[in-house]
Amino acid sequence: MPIEIEPLNTGSDLESVANLAREIWEDYYVPIIGRAQVDYMVERFQTAVAMRQQIEDGYEYFSVRSGETRVGYFAVRAEAEQNRLFISKLYVHKKNRGSGTGRACMEFIERLARQRGLTALWLTVNKGNPSVKVYERLGFRIAEEIVIDIGNGFVMDDYRMEKIL
Repeated sequence: MPIEIEPLNTGSDLESVANLAREIWEDYYVPIIGRAQVDYMVERFQTAVAMRQQIEDGYEYFSVRSGETRVGYFAVRAEAEQNRLFISKLYVHKKNRGSGTGRACMEFIERLARQRGLTALWLTVNKGNPSVKVYERLGFRIAEEIVIDIGNGFVMDDYRMEKIL
């Protein structure tokens, strides 16, 4: 079944996106970074309140559906001064991983960047995340290693990856 991508805004059903986020994070990230950090990061970055604030701060959220079922979401923010698009979030439910959904999202993101005259994409990904290899297959390269203190004794130990369009 083809996927549909639709923009979300502060009036959208961000509660259901937040519920999906919690489900994805608990399934995928607990083995990578542990329960305590997942709970902290979901509360700080993946709630409806946090998403509304991010939208107000210039992030654009998109819902990904297969038929009537929401199967993922992503968020981006244009950085016009650097002529690039930051991919803040890209999450797909486990039932849809390996189905081409993530690739379709990335193709949408690339088209969006090109339509806006931007020439690069970038994102951060945990060093232990198997998605590093997926991003490399999609044309991203590791630009640098970064460690970001996110508070409460937690850090994001990530790669910053980029793709020139």
